[in-house]
Amino acid sequence: MKILLLAMPDAANNFHRIIKVPNLGLCSIAAQLKLHEVKVVDLVLVHRNIQAWLQRFLHDFRPDVIGISSMSFQYESALRVMSICRTFLPHTTLVLGGYHATLSYRELTHDSPPFDFLLRGEGEQSFPALLEALDGQRTLFDVPGLSWRHNGAFIHNTAGPLLDVARLPLPERDARVLDGFTYFDRKLDCVETSRGCTMTCTFCSITGMYGTSFRCYGIERVIADLKELQKRGTRTVLLVDDNITLDSQRFTSLARAIVEHGLNSMEYLVQASVAGIVADPELIPALARANFAMVFLGIESVLPQNLALFQKGDIREKTERAVRLLRQHGIGVMGGFIIGNPDDGPEEIREVFRASRRLGIDLPYVQCVTPYPGTRIREELLEAGLVTNPDRLSRYTGFMCNVRTKRLSVGQLNRIMNWENLKAFFSPSMFIGNYFVRKREKGALKVLLNNLDLVRGFFTGDQFRSRHRF
Repeated sequence: MKILLLAMPDAANNFHRIIKVPNLGLCSIAAQLKLHEVKVVDLVLVHRNIQAWLQRFLHDFRPDVIGISSMSFQYESALRVMSICRTFLPHTTLVLGGYHATLSYRELTHDSPPFDFLLRGEGEQSFPALLEALDGQRTLFDVPGLSWRHNGAFIHNTAGPLLDVARLPLPERDARVLDGFTYFDRKLDCVETSRGCTMTCTFCSITGMYGTSFRCYGIERVIADLKELQKRGTRTVLLVDDNITLDSQRFTSLARAIVEHGLNSMEYLVQASVAGIVADPELIPALARANFAMVFLGIESVLPQNLALFQKGDIREKTERAVRLLRQHGIGVMGGFIIGNPDDGPEEIREVFRASRRLGIDLPYVQCVTPYPGTRIREELLEAGLVTNPDRLSRYTGFMCNVRTKRLSVGQLNRIMNWENLKAFFSPSMFIGNYFVRKREKGALKVLLNNLDLVRGFFTGDQFRSRHRF
């Protein structure tokens, strides 16, 4: 069969001029489909006139099955993509998967959805099983995590067990139709070295996808994947693990292996927990030798009451130590913070931005708490009557407020967050000594142009609308 796997065009970051990231999960699924002709399309690289581009591609490829991956904030785009596919190829089978399908499958299958099948959980297991069922090699009842119409109503098969990731083949990146992923002007690609997280942060939906599991690929397998990227001319590698620092000593060993195999000619970007990045004193020096250029640090808050709300523990001292050590070793720090918590007022929000300057964060990444489906904080905020937009998920980007606090309306919250972000993005530190400018030729221009786009977004109330058009 001909299989098309589609990733949506919406990006979950405010830095679209600086970084463009591929969907690695679809390449991992493609590696399981050796008996089929598979193509992967990342619509984030199409940008404009998506409908016309997609219709031309469908005309040429004419897939039998189309798999669509969607996060919650991308579902509005997924609906439009499914409509285009259904109109142009009315008999093609449409399959929805990904985080949103897994976390909201009952709501999505309640009425008459535009897809034929919905797959929950890890697609490397369920998607090949579905294709076997469509080929008559098994029944639909045997497909793990499948939601499908039976006798006029959707039924939901039992989810399969979590995968043994050590047995997964390398991603099939050659299936990509489009390839122009970059970090500044450097060719970028992704690698996954582990999957899942054992932490129970109230704002996170990872446990809804994988439970509280943490599964690691063998270091040899990761090195083999990195060698493939090096052969492909990749210059920047983004590690997309949910929480790679759950095993800090393993991460240290991986960094050392990168050096031993001569793979530190590529630079690396990674997200890390505060506690994990300082758990092993050898980790940060090893990351520096391996050419880790930037760490996105999940700080979340500097206020004890909000750290308690998120179930993060009191990590303030570890935060200071982590930022200091990363900067001492020449590694840039993007600090992730969350504001808009139930007891936040103007002073609490401003303190987050002041703290980011005191800490020496290269770039604060401040988002409003977002009631994502499948998170405990959504249930808590709904019960408290603090969610102002429970349904329009396209605004669940983190940079548009969908909640109020006990002291601030959603409008006030948006205005304070946007104003403080503007001051941070255009502060002298952004262009004097900032990591992103220091390390990149023409970096200042790209940062400035990106931030000007943010200004336009702040004043129009939608920072993401200009990025792609159907």
